[in-house]
Amino acid sequence: MNTETATQWILDQQQPALERLMAWCDQNSWSMDQANLVQMADTLATDFASFGVEFERVDLPDLRLLGDSEDWDRAPTGPALLWHHHPGAAKAKRVLLMIHYDTVYPAGTEPSTCRLHQDPTSMQQRLVGPGVADAKGGIAVIALAVEAMLKFGLLDDIGLSILLNPDEEIGSTASAALIKELCPQFGSALLFEPSLPDGSLVANRKGSGNFSIVVRGKSAHAGRNPEMGRNAIVRLAEVIQRLQKHHHPSEGVTINVGNICGGGALNRVPDHATAKLNVRVIDRDAQLKVESELESIAEDFSGDGYVVKTLGEFHCPPKRVDARIGRIQQVVEKAASLAGQPAVRWQDTGGACDGSKLAAWGLPNIDTMGVCGGNLHSPDEFMIADSLATSAVQTMLSVLLAAAD
Repeated sequence: MNTETATQWILDQQQPALERLMAWCDQNSWSMDQANLVQMADTLATDFASFGVEFERVDLPDLRLLGDSEDWDRAPTGPALLWHHHPGAAKAKRVLLMIHYDTVYPAGTEPSTCRLHQDPTSMQQRLVGPGVADAKGGIAVIALAVEAMLKFGLLDDIGLSILLNPDEEIGSTASAALIKELCPQFGSALLFEPSLPDGSLVANRKGSGNFSIVVRGKSAHAGRNPEMGRNAIVRLAEVIQRLQKHHHPSEGVTINVGNICGGGALNRVPDHATAKLNVRVIDRDAQLKVESELESIAEDFSGDGYVVKTLGEFHCPPKRVDARIGRIQQVVEKAASLAGQPAVRWQDTGGACDGSKLAAWGLPNIDTMGVCGGNLHSPDEFMIADSLATSAVQTMLSVLLAAAD
């Protein structure tokens, strides 16, 4: 295989690949903005088609979102983009490349353009802008690696697929069914979330779940007959105090109450209050305990004029490195060695991503094959410019090794 020529070609394409990435990042693709998601999908489809990747657009069901009531809110989303090369290849020779194209800022609230600058401390050239690392930089890595593999005929007997989804930043509730359907078709997967700022790749991940707790009480006049009311805000405060007893960061379980709403006029006993929370758990046992506690809370705090309901789910289960993931780690480590890159370092994180879903559904994967960057979800989000091409080289070699393993 002509991997040396392909490697040099990738390195030579660093600047045009950066320019293409900057154009992608200048296009807003907030998770809740269907029109901009569709426009982003159109742009990606056009750019990938220029080197032979013709995406199928897969319409998705509505998003399921936590609102202020006991029922899920619904909202439309953009299409998933799906491409298959040699789908009839043996499962062991089929590799899925996957990442999301949605970002976290609504239009008009993020920097409008990307900029290149040299960091005065590290002297690295950095690209700063919305989604440069999380995760449009990952899409750029996929594009560069796949274009090279097609250009130099490296995929003759390899089944390679690409999936780009529009809703990862809010839990992938619309694309989850499609992802689950695809998992049994592949022997391995690479996902293109950014590596950690020091270049480490992620090994174990905590599980992540979003939940709401809705309390219904009873209104009454705050002066004339407050005893006839049932104060939903006070009841919710009691629920939160109970929840905090299960917040044990040292044991790998965190409960973050991130949003509270309820009440209205100050002379009225409030009859409605809602809390939304994010839960992180280190393993399956901790997940089951939290789920059981949320069920108990709804029962224990209902009654005497109150109704308490919980809604939500662990959208990303805990991801633990097992023997199958360990084999893919070895593939990625060998790819870095063949490319003359530094030895791969592994680090655990509390962050969640779609890689956790894939692992839970039986598809072993490495989920931080994207660019190296930091300050994610902030106006100062950055990627190290040189990491685009080096990550693409590592991806190309990892695909070839995984299919041959």
